[in-house]
Amino acid sequence: MLVNKLGSGNMDFGKKVKMRIWGSAVLIVLGAITAGIVLFLEPLSAEYSNDASFLLGFYFGLGFGLIGAGTATIIKNTRYLKNADKFKAAEIAYKDERNRFISNKTWSVSALAMLVLIYLAVIISGVYNMMVFRTLLMVLGVFGLVLLIVNTTLKRIY
Repeated sequence: MLVNKLGSGNMDFGKKVKMRIWGSAVLIVLGAITAGIVLFLEPLSAEYSNDASFLLGFYFGLGFGLIGAGTATIIKNTRYLKNADKFKAAEIAYKDERNRFISNKTWSVSALAMLVLIYLAVIISGVYNMMVFRTLLMVLGVFGLVLLIVNTTLKRIY
């Protein structure tokens, strides 16, 4: 899906499928690196609290989740390339204007919802924990900066 959003609108659908496969391979490598770091750091975590154990489990699950998602996406897209009927159906679904409209609306409404939720979390967290408050405030600021940069860039492109 990310490949579809990165301005590759005029690219041949077959090339997009191949880019998805390469992107999925990158996810697999990142997942393996994440899981590998956990295996390397596990002996060191014995001297720390239960938080370290939780984080190691989280990162381990994240790593294998990326490996699983990347593998599933590679299998799906490889099947598209090997089967002309599945490829054509996927291409038609990808180029369908209604699906594209729904996808774009999903991203924009989700971004707005996250902006509101982060804002509310900043307000609430300030009462309870300053570290969480500062972290969420930075996330909100970076989110706003990303929105500004993307908006400015898209205005220049289109």
